Amino acid sequence: MSSEEEIHLHGTPVSEGIALGFPFFLNFIQEESIPKFPITVGEVDSEIARYRRALFSSREDLERLQSDLVGEGSADVVTIIDTHIQMLEDPLITTHMEEKIRQMKQNTESVFHSVIHEYETRFSKHKDSFFQERLVDIMDVSKRILGHLHHKQRLSIADVPPNSIICARELVPSDTASVQQARVGAFLTQMGGSHSHAALIARAKGIPYVASVDLHLIQNMRGKLLIVDGLTGDVIVNPQPSTVAKYKKLQTRLKKHYFLLEKQVDFCAETIDGYPIEILANINNLSDLEILRHHGAAGVGLFRSEYLFLQNNTLFSSEEEQFQAYREIIEQARGIPFTFRVFDVGGDKYPDLYSDLEKEPNPVLGCRGIRFLLKRKEIFKTQLRALLRASLYGDVRILLPMISDIREVIEAKRLIYEVKEDLLKQGRLIKEDLAIGSMLELPSAGLICDALASECDYFSIGTNDLIQYTLGVDRCNAKASEFYFPAHPSVIRLIKMIAIELKRQNKPVIVCGEISSNPLLIPLLIGLGIEKISCAPRYIPTIKRVIRQTTLLESWRLAEKILQLDNTTEISQVLMEGYRKIIPDEL
Repeated sequence: MSSEEEIHLHGTPVSEGIALGFPFFLNFIQEESIPKFPITVGEVDSEIARYRRALFSSREDLERLQSDLVGEGSADVVTIIDTHIQMLEDPLITTHMEEKIRQMKQNTESVFHSVIHEYETRFSKHKDSFFQERLVDIMDVSKRILGHLHHKQRLSIADVPPNSIICARELVPSDTASVQQARVGAFLTQMGGSHSHAALIARAKGIPYVASVDLHLIQNMRGKLLIVDGLTGDVIVNPQPSTVAKYKKLQTRLKKHYFLLEKQVDFCAETIDGYPIEILANINNLSDLEILRHHGAAGVGLFRSEYLFLQNNTLFSSEEEQFQAYREIIEQARGIPFTFRVFDVGGDKYPDLYSDLEKEPNPVLGCRGIRFLLKRKEIFKTQLRALLRASLYGDVRILLPMISDIREVIEAKRLIYEVKEDLLKQGRLIKEDLAIGSMLELPSAGLICDALASECDYFSIGTNDLIQYTLGVDRCNAKASEFYFPAHPSVIRLIKMIAIELKRQNKPVIVCGEISSNPLLIPLLIGLGIEKISCAPRYIPTIKRVIRQTTLLESWRLAEKILQLDNTTEISQVLMEGYRKIIPDEL
């Protein structure tokens, strides 16, 4: 590549925004030469004491960082760093490591490095995003501890010069949280994704972030201007003056856009011609509640209940601990409608939780979701007992995952009634009229939604899995990403069919998943007959603004036009044209 020509690269947009700056290649701790030597029995206690001092120093580091973040008002980021502080008390890091030092009788650095390497090897086999993110957190904390054990000068992300574009193989949460926004314009990484902790921190700080960029192509371009577009994933190296002018103008428009979003946060979500759309939030933890309240969500459309317990699988069998966890989060919700999706585990999701289950040749099509729960009724009934008890403290609904057949709903409802009767016999107070809904994320469920409507109070279209199973594309497979198209004609027609049928039967239907977070697709969903949308809290202001800028008539016409198309390229063009008419100053 010529160092003078304008070079265009493309990655995955992770955090919105436009940045212009100069590349700064961050050198994370590499696979260093860790000293390894035997110690005597008499030296074991002093090595353990040295290890404890490293843990104490690591905690001090994180608490200082957390204190700084509290001052910034970054609640989400504070929670992530708090998780790292708690990890310093994990038995893996404390008692297990000390036992290993006594057993192996080697210097602390080598023992620590060996144990963490085993942990990394084991966790890296799991494709699930939860385990991948936990691995990143473990490696982040372990590097900090190792840094205090094996002192070596390391470049800090806080030392970067002003106007820097951070380029790294991967970002870890504590480094991202240390960033001074006045110095860092954007992040570029080869690895990482939109659901990582580093991505969440970047969004919380308002820093553009593009992942999956081949940084080898620009490693010799030090000192050259970079443009990072966190909206599209475009990265431009050595831009021409006309390109710089274009993106500076876009920067100004985005600032105006964000200013308008903040002003309109309390506005209702309805079209120009007065058609209301209910906006709910998808959340995973307690900290998300504050964000959704700030953005004016009408309730929680999807709470992934398994996320509360994934780090401690013994809680799956503890009714009392589940009850206390559910009660706390319901009380914090302060009366808003709150939808609990029951445990969506099994198959390819969190396989280490239940080692007694047989390995499946094709777990994505195997025993997961409701199938898993109906096979492991003791787990399901424990959760149902805890949920029914906690339902007294708020407006709670139950959502059943991965429904493919009406028999699954009937059997699940039978267990719910059975648990309800047991609780009443024991003198427990419970909510009698608990709404029960089904996820429509398999094509089979969508095609029989008329039959399912006789057994369910409401429905939630899980578009991530619906697209995956309709198109036969693994959404986690980067090599097949070109085939994963959310607005594929088959998916659009399926959503339309579901919306018409459930409207006829007067059953509420919510669309959740990544489709509901995409502003280009919101007018289409409205035109297809969708009246309820549930998305991640951070997208609510943008989605609300799109709704307030369109009309029901325009949305109908857009949907009618797209339903007549069978080419994904043409559909993309029509969606973009429609969006430009609604919000012309953004694109």
